[in-house]
Amino acid sequence: MIRDKNIYLVACQRALITVAICMAALYCTKSIAAQKAQLASSQQQGLAATTNAGISLSWALEQALLNNIALKSFPYSLRSSEAMVLQAGITPNPELSVSVENILGTGDMQGVDNAEIKLVLSQLIELGEKRQHRIDYAQAGQKQQLSDYESIRLQVLAQTTERYYQLLRLQALQAWIDRRIELEQASLVAIKTRANAGAVIQADVSKMQLRLVRSKVLKQRIDGDFNVAKQKLSAMWSSEVKFTAANDKLKPLVVLPTAASVLNAIETAPQYLQLLSVERLLIAKRRMEESKAKADITLGVGVKSFDGFDDGALMFNFSMPLQFSNPNQGNILAAKAQEDKAHEQQRFAREQLKLTLLELHQSMLNNAKQAQLLNAQVLPLAKQLQQHTQSAYQTGQANVLQLADAQSELFSVERELIEAKTAVYLALLAIERITGQSMTVANTNIKPVVAMEIR
Repeated sequence: MIRDKNIYLVACQRALITVAICMAALYCTKSIAAQKAQLASSQQQGLAATTNAGISLSWALEQALLNNIALKSFPYSLRSSEAMVLQAGITPNPELSVSVENILGTGDMQGVDNAEIKLVLSQLIELGEKRQHRIDYAQAGQKQQLSDYESIRLQVLAQTTERYYQLLRLQALQAWIDRRIELEQASLVAIKTRANAGAVIQADVSKMQLRLVRSKVLKQRIDGDFNVAKQKLSAMWSSEVKFTAANDKLKPLVVLPTAASVLNAIETAPQYLQLLSVERLLIAKRRMEESKAKADITLGVGVKSFDGFDDGALMFNFSMPLQFSNPNQGNILAAKAQEDKAHEQQRFAREQLKLTLLELHQSMLNNAKQAQLLNAQVLPLAKQLQQHTQSAYQTGQANVLQLADAQSELFSVERELIEAKTAVYLALLAIERITGQSMTVANTNIKPVVAMEIR
């Protein structure tokens, strides 16, 4: 009885311990799950905070590389080219043939007593390194696809950068139009004060009101273009707009590439490298066609039975076509013509790239010089003119038309400066898109334009 009681107590203790362990495990599991959910929520909030506050060029390029639709489809094309390389390396399978002769005839050949049965196993042997040339051709096609991918990847990066620069341009225009509206509103207040005092006519008030309204209309247009630019930029990574603005500003580039460095980069231009890849593919195709001109042989071994199945013997066979002329000479000539055409296209593309790069380089220098002159000489004079005219208007020495013209000159110069700086960025980006590499000289204050974060 005492023994049964002890066993019962031990069982109860074990049950209580088991329940405690289960409760502890359940609590730990819930705690871990809650921590994971909190961590995921904090990460999403951090990402949202990053995008909602503004984005940088490096972030935009990263998102484009990860989520652009044109780049996402490449792995499927790569697997297809890998399968073609595998297919090119497959050798012909052996062939089994069976033939029965001298049966169901007439006279002595009645029935199957005089039947001759042949069982032959044959194998086609490819000569002329046909298999290796097929593999080389398939691998050349695979390399061309990689070259195409690099070209598409560069286009995605360049297009993302271009749209980011357009966003910076519109942000600069927003700040510009806000300054213009603020100045015109202050001028309108001053003109109304003078009109109420009888110093100027009411037409001066209407003139400045008209300019202010036109500026507000222009602001609405710029704001609309800014929203469209954000949507275009977000489309590069297939997403809705989740940011308010770009974190950077348009500033003059400190260092610009020389014409010599631009021309030296032609050898690495994606368009030129792509033509080289096409030429290698056509060379591989020509060699494959030339290998087909050499005849293959077929070897076989088998057994032959006589008089039904009473007697038998081994048999060997050998066969190959008699090629009195090249049966593939047309395909070889066509492949050679395509190869020569690709070579000529390389020469033509090289000259065209040279002319295009020189034109872009000169345009970049012209716009950079214009931006420098506007900022250093024209803009200070326009500000001085506006200030002097404003003072003269306050003392009655200038009329409202002169004040409006002075303000127009200032805002016109400021906008020209924005457009000139944008043109420098876009010209340098076009050069980098063609050459496939950064064209900015090493400088601590500057980063590559295609993959740079503007400071």
